[in-house]
Amino acid sequence: MKGIQKAFARTPHMLSSKVGMTKKSTDPEFDDYARRFESIEKATEKLLKDSKAYTDSVTNLFTHGTDFATHFSALFHPLGSEYGLESKHPDAEHTIANVDGYVGIMEDLKTSVVPELELIESRIVGPIKEFQGILKAIRKSITKREHKLVDYDRFNNSLTKLRDKKEKTLNDEKNLFKLEQDFEIASTEYDYINTAMKNELPRFLVQATQFIDPLFHSFYYMQLNIFYLMLEKLNSFAEGKFDVTVPAAQIASDYETRRSDALERIEALNITKRLISTARMVQSQRANTGLSPNSLGRSSTTSSTASRSPSSSSTFSKKAAPPPLSAATSAPPPPYSPPAAGSNFNASAAAKKAPPPPPPLKPKPKPAAQYVVALYDFAAQADGDLDFKAGDRIEVIERTESTEDWWTGRLNGRTGVFPGEPRVIVVVLLRVGCSTDKPPIGNYVQDT
Repeated sequence: MKGIQKAFARTPHMLSSKVGMTKKSTDPEFDDYARRFESIEKATEKLLKDSKAYTDSVTNLFTHGTDFATHFSALFHPLGSEYGLESKHPDAEHTIANVDGYVGIMEDLKTSVVPELELIESRIVGPIKEFQGILKAIRKSITKREHKLVDYDRFNNSLTKLRDKKEKTLNDEKNLFKLEQDFEIASTEYDYINTAMKNELPRFLVQATQFIDPLFHSFYYMQLNIFYLMLEKLNSFAEGKFDVTVPAAQIASDYETRRSDALERIEALNITKRLISTARMVQSQRANTGLSPNSLGRSSTTSSTASRSPSSSSTFSKKAAPPPLSAATSAPPPPYSPPAAGSNFNASAAAKKAPPPPPPLKPKPKPAAQYVVALYDFAAQADGDLDFKAGDRIEVIERTESTEDWWTGRLNGRTGVFPGEPRVIVVVLLRVGCSTDKPPIGNYVQDT
């Protein structure tokens, strides 16, 4: 948390120093040491990366080489009970005779190179990683020195600005005293770490150079040793079998000459072709035969129809083609002219009258309004209630079959609900096409 607070405090000064608004202290001697240290960091990183890349390349080379020799030997020994392959295949006699030896030499070469690769891991990669740990610790000290320099500069700039102020207030005097203390602490810390780095860095740079240069030389000689080991093993295998004094260009031309059409024959084998899906195979076959994708292997619709209904094909008779158009019929028709007033066409058109329009739809009759007559007064108990007095005639807008619900009604332009429960002291008479002496239905008797 303390480091975060310091970082926030240094940020304004770092931004202003980058745009040239504040002064930034420089030390040319230390800057030269920092550049040399950075070059050593880059050289160490490159040496480590090259060492790993070389080790991986050699390992992959012998891994794939051994696999190639094993599979190549399996191709030239297809059947265990077959004898006289050299006589049956005279062009491959030399290859058949040496394929087993090639497998053995590749295994022997891989076994011989593994200790050399382990030596690179222990003598080159291991020391470089340890050296990088030391470099990280020194880089951390250099970063700390840069932070102390930022603190020194920002306190120095603030103190100088406040001292140059002509009219100082009481707060300015207090801040001046505090800035002097902070500047003294920052100056002491910066001088300490800067002096230590300037005294120790030159000694480290000399020792690092004495450490890095032998690693480069050792790595070079280890690579050379692996190269000569491979050359010795391959020359011993090729001695008496191949002419190794032939130049590389002649080797390539002789290979192309002796290969003949072997590559084309191998590529024509089904086992070397890439597996494709059934859909792509069918699509390629259709493209080769010229069929459309929607044909599904059928030549035409008429042929499939004929194959499904043989009885209809027996009665089918092919009509003769129409005669070709003559010169007279190929002429364009005459322009259109309207018929005369007394023609038969007008008479027939007048005879046909338009049908009469459909009769209009009759409107549906609206239901008759229902009313109730109140026998007692009712005062509204909540918003939305319809209050009335005894004898008022209320229009029923919405009602239910149950007498325990509240109904909706309208009275004098006001709409609201009124109770139909027996617990409420309200009796409403409804007359439905009858006199009021009819007994009530539940709590009510209908009225019109």
